Order: sequence, then structure tokens, then C-alpha cells
Amino acid sequence: MTLRDRLHWISDVANKATLAVCAVLLLMMLCISAMGVALEVLASSLSVVGARDLFDGGVLSWLYANTRPSILRLFLPWFGMLSITVAFKYGEHIAIMVASRALPAWGLRIAQAVNLTAIAIFAAALVWYGAEFFGGATHLFIVSDTIQVSHRWTAAAVPVAGVVLCLHLVDGVALLENRDADLAADDELAAVTDDGMAWDAGAIASPETSAGQAAAQTGKPLEATR
Repeated sequence: MTLRDRLHWISDVANKATLAVCAVLLLMMLCISAMGVALEVLASSLSVVGARDLFDGGVLSWLYANTRPSILRLFLPWFGMLSITVAFKYGEHIAIMVASRALPAWGLRIAQAVNLTAIAIFAAALVWYGAEFFGGATHLFIVSDTIQVSHRWTAAAVPVAGVVLCLHLVDGVALLENRDADLAADDELAAVTDDGMAWDAGAIASPETSAGQAAAQTGKPLEATR
């Protein structure tokens, strides 16, 4: 395995781990939001029948206090920062993709180099200043009387996202090559479509159909062609 292959593998593993973490965070936020809405409806219903005191203590009280929308602020910074790295890994930026298709080959190379340089500076800033921000985050985020989380939890999302971006930048040459290949394939497909050469599902025929067509062209029955 060459150095480039190894770096590409590390980048892919980091991206898969990032996707898994984002999926877990999204699922947790959806579950907390759904539970919060359900408890809010239950509390309103109990208030109508005069049984609102069930939320004054016990499990319902704890769940109601810890499923408020404010708790989502513990997950949104991580989800947002890690999503940046996934978008960069796949080159998912609609405006940049549209602009890049209008550039000539040499202009596209320059734009890609400028893009990688800007992302490198941004990633370095995330790591450097994010570490400083993490060290200075000494306050507590109070969710309820029973759950208090240090601000370092959310602050850690900044340098971690910077490190993941750096892993993808090390693999930047391979990323550029993959994107160039995708653009070339899209351009070739567009050129073929413009020339009127559309894909025909009937072009892929079964062996029997192909044999029948051959028999029709030669004027011989199907059994004879076999």
C-alpha cells in the first residue's frame, strides 16, 4: 500500500466514523424532540383533568425537565461542525459545483488549489483557536437541576472538526483526482446526450432475443440459428 493509498484509507475511515456520529446525534435529537412534544401534550391533558401534580415529582418530572429544546444545544454544535467535514469530503457545495463547470481545465485547477488552500487555513484555525477555546470553556451548561454539562463538551467540536478536515486535506490530491474524474464523466455524458445518443433499455437484450434478431436478419428460423 502506497503512502497515498494509506492516507486515502485514513480519510475514508475518519469520514465513516464522522457519518456514524452524525447519525447517532441526529437520532438522539429526534428522539428527545419527540419525547418533549409527547410530554408537553401529556402535561396539557393532565392539566385539563386536574392531575397536573403527576409532573411535580418522579420520572415524569425528570423527563419533562430534561427534554426541553435547550438540551439540543449540546448536540447541534457537534452535528454542525462534523457536517462541514462530510461536505468537504464529498465536495458538496452547489454554488461551487455550478461555477466549476463553467471554468476551463486550467481555471478549474487554479480554483481547486485556492479552495484547498482556504480550507487548509480554515482547518488550522479551527485546531489552533479551537484548542484555546476548549481550554477556556470553564462554565457549566445547566440543563436541569440534575444534569449540568461543561461547556468544554460543545467547545471540543471545534478542534475535532479541524483535525478531521486536516485528515481530508492530507488526502487532498486524491480528492481532486476523484472530483476531476466525476466532472469528466458528467461532461462526456452530457456530450453524448446532446448528440442525440440516448440510452435505450432495449439495447440490452436476452440471448433468445438476440438469436431471434439474428435469425430475422439471415432469414433462417430460430432453431436453425442455434
